[in-house]
Amino acid sequence: MARTRAYLAQPHWWLEIAIVWSIFQAYSYVRNLGGKEVAPAFANGSAIEDLQERLHLAIEMPVNQWVNTQRLVADLSSVHYHTLHWWVTIGVAVWLYRTNRPAYRRASLVLAFTTLTALVGFYLIPTAPPRMYAGYHDILAQTASWGWWESSGSPGPESITNQFAAMPSLHCGWAIWAGLMIAIYARRTWVRVLGVVYPLTTFFVVVGTANHWILDIVVVAVIIAVAMVVVYRPWRQAAGAAVPEPAAERSAA
Repeated sequence: MARTRAYLAQPHWWLEIAIVWSIFQAYSYVRNLGGKEVAPAFANGSAIEDLQERLHLAIEMPVNQWVNTQRLVADLSSVHYHTLHWWVTIGVAVWLYRTNRPAYRRASLVLAFTTLTALVGFYLIPTAPPRMYAGYHDILAQTASWGWWESSGSPGPESITNQFAAMPSLHCGWAIWAGLMIAIYARRTWVRVLGVVYPLTTFFVVVGTANHWILDIVVVAVIIAVAMVVVYRPWRQAAGAAVPEPAAERSAA
């Protein structure tokens, strides 16, 4: 058992392919099941909006309206939303895999936990994003005429995107994950600062483009926190001496 744990504590190409394939299959399954029931999605979106009003968190409309009046901000937000979501996540994963295999093993499990939990949320709580409600401006749809994204404002091809997959915000979940991994494992201070800044800019972008509610972000942040506890706390007991202390795992960046 100890040898098996030590073996699995290190990333292996076949295991990584299996994890990615499994998550993609789960996403495809949820996508095919969800994204079709319009009434429940709008009911859930309205319920979230009402709850935020009571909690004094309803800042989406003024932020979105301000972004709509600032064309440079709107353009940069669209590029950020559609591009960094994929490439920063992939880049951080590749960086850890190449420079710090034990850290990558932990990080990939946190990412998988977060993604699969979010998929459960998409299935159980289909939610219409703010951009589908009156008074909001769909920034990505407005900038699609010169951008390379869908006119619907979808962050990916419409054929593989669930338009009601807003609760929780996987967009922000991946950004928090990437920022945490950079802040924890990068050696240079300025790189770690970028790790902190990146998810903050993502929060602004998803709200400014009217793609997510504030509570979408709060819920995924809680999921990330749970994932970090589940994966990191028992890791040394499960993996034994195969995994060094986190402080010793910092890699050059």
